[in-house]
Amino acid sequence: MDMRKALLTKLHDCPSNELKDIIEEGIASKEETILPGLGVLFEEYYKSLDQKEPFLMQLSQLLK
Repeated sequence: MDMRKALLTKLHDCPSNELKDIIEEGIASKEETILPGLGVLFEEYYKSLDQKEPFLMQLSQLLK
């Protein structure tokens, strides 16, 4: 099983409060090993957006 599929299977039906905890703990840990997992979540979120431009504009502002 590839990493994307494994992560999405593990998080399937994960309640939002648990997902929040997982994301925040991963960010707080400053471990680079969490980056691929966060990347998978980012990819799924991005693919789900109907209108990507507002998101991209906001992301662009964060990177200034």
